[in-house]
Amino acid sequence: MIISQAHRAARNQASIDLADQGAGNAAIHLYTEAGGTLLAVRTLAKPCAALTVDGRISLQPAATPDLVAATGIPTWGEWCDGAGVPIWGAAVTGADGSGPFKLAGTAPNLTIYEGGIVALATPALLG
Repeated sequence: MIISQAHRAARNQASIDLADQGAGNAAIHLYTEAGGTLLAVRTLAKPCAALTVDGRISLQPAATPDLVAATGIPTWGEWCDGAGVPIWGAAVTGADGSGPFKLAGTAPNLTIYEGGIVALATPALLG
């Protein structure tokens, strides 16, 4: 499927608007695997994202860092709306990986530790 840049931007702006609905902030939830144990939540700014020049979504972390809730290796992430409902999910990788959710560090040891700071290598690029 090929869509125009304008179509991509409009579609992705609708996703950002959906995520920002409600009183809470959108967030990235990090899990051991799809449907697995929740290890950490990285709160996003409000608005939670900006569009890049090519119409992609660049998720924007909140200024205040979040702490890891449980020690483990995250392999799955979900972009959740302000009510905590997942709207998009994909792989978590190290800074050098191909997943859209990139953590500081490199594979194969992406262990995050309870009480540590949730460190994204770069803002997630979606869509």
